[in-house]
Amino acid sequence: MNGIEAVAEILRLEGVPFVACEGAAPIPDYCADVGLRIINCRQERVAVDIAHGYARVSQNPGVCSMMGTGGIENSFAGVAHAWEDLVPILVLPGGISRLRKGSRDFEAVNSYLRVTKWAQSINFTSRVPEMMRRAFTYLRCGRPGPVLLELLGELRSEELSSPLEYKPVAGWRPAGNPRDVEVAVKALLAAKNPLIYVGTGVYRAKAEEELKTFVELVQQPVMTTMNAKGAFPENHPLSVGFIRGEPTEYFLGKADLIFGIGASFNRHFTALMVPAGKKIIQTACIDEYDLNREYPVDHAVIGDAKLVLTQLIAEVKKQAGAIREKGALKKEIADAKETHLQNWMQWLTSDEKPINPYRVMWDVMNTIDRDKSIVTHDAGNPRDQLSSFWETTVPHGYIGWGHVTTLGFGLGAAIGAALAMPDRLSINFIGDASIGQVGMDMETPVRTKIPMMTIILNNGQYGGYDRYHRHPETYLVTGDYTKVAEGLGAYAERIDEPDEVIPAVKRGMKKVDAGGYAVLEMMTANFPKFPSFAGYPARRR
Repeated sequence: MNGIEAVAEILRLEGVPFVACEGAAPIPDYCADVGLRIINCRQERVAVDIAHGYARVSQNPGVCSMMGTGGIENSFAGVAHAWEDLVPILVLPGGISRLRKGSRDFEAVNSYLRVTKWAQSINFTSRVPEMMRRAFTYLRCGRPGPVLLELLGELRSEELSSPLEYKPVAGWRPAGNPRDVEVAVKALLAAKNPLIYVGTGVYRAKAEEELKTFVELVQQPVMTTMNAKGAFPENHPLSVGFIRGEPTEYFLGKADLIFGIGASFNRHFTALMVPAGKKIIQTACIDEYDLNREYPVDHAVIGDAKLVLTQLIAEVKKQAGAIREKGALKKEIADAKETHLQNWMQWLTSDEKPINPYRVMWDVMNTIDRDKSIVTHDAGNPRDQLSSFWETTVPHGYIGWGHVTTLGFGLGAAIGAALAMPDRLSINFIGDASIGQVGMDMETPVRTKIPMMTIILNNGQYGGYDRYHRHPETYLVTGDYTKVAEGLGAYAERIDEPDEVIPAVKRGMKKVDAGGYAVLEMMTANFPKFPSFAGYPARRR
């Protein structure tokens, strides 16, 4: 068994279901030999995004591979995004010969140290079990993030000197300090108007049920980051939604305590901006580097969200017993959400042409079964519009992003999501600007027979950039993406009329149910109008 064969066998032993790659990657043939599925993409960044989407939905490491030098160079944006959003993916690029180490040849390890949790080269076949064991330990423990192992050229020719011995790696996670838990619960119960703020730590710990139990026990309003949408169902009477819109502004304004659960309190427009004077309790935080980073916290509980929430539940019962259901609070939340919705209903149900993008999203949301779907989006207007009004009813019903991403991320993420949960309808909303980045990979779900749906929002420009540029040539783009999708083998439709959105979505769903890939190109207006972010001093419209 050579070194690459050993890597493939270890991936199988670790329960990896597939490897996303591009054609010149070093391991696809060996992975196929041991029964792993290969998802071959048109470009490396999409392979990284597929691994990312799979990891986000399954909460298991995703794996991708690409050739060395140019292939791993072209993957940087995807890996950097996974680093920013704390996503555990294993990146396996090819590498140069170890005899060339220290030359001017491109070495991935040196370039990727800043955007990975750990980056190293496997320089000898004898070290494959050791290095892979360390990689999966770092992927499954502590603060999540990408890990890169460069597969040097000699691994193809060198054999293991003895039979492969390898045991799959378990994840180890800490619980919170009992005294810290006691103090946190005491502060929550003493607050007059607490607001529970949920981050992606809940998803990473698979603690959605514990979160729901805790919230219903303490009877307090809940808001989430963009990445954590769905960790607490947004149709629950105690949910005020994610960090955008009038309801979250209102409840943040009246809160005297922000009780974080699995949230880093990063100061970013996809996360909460905490106004001055608010008391902050930060719990279920796995990484001490997230404490006191952006805001001084009054108290903290470090630990895995699932374990800490279990402790919090027990401590609330100990200190307070049963808490009566707060009917008045639930009505206050419902009224705030209904008022916000009615303020935007003119655009959510607009009959204007070109089609208002909010009309597209509203009609899709009310046509599909959200309990059996996963949606995602790309950067820019699709992100701001979809996240604002898509009511996420189940965990992983929505994939957002928390810090920064590149145009085109949503297509690969939706492919990965479909692989993670094949029983759900996976949909990505993508703008025409993003199609220019990854459009050729619309052929990937056709060739690999991954049922899913892409909804293109074609407004003929980089949406909103006409506000910044005086000359049309700086922001206008053109293209008939229906023909492009048809040419790549997808079922494709172009929709010009608002009343045709729902029928087209239903036809697309039938194609997906039959095992196909549907692309719906919606001819939309440029409409850069969005609800404001909670905590920002001025509204962003």
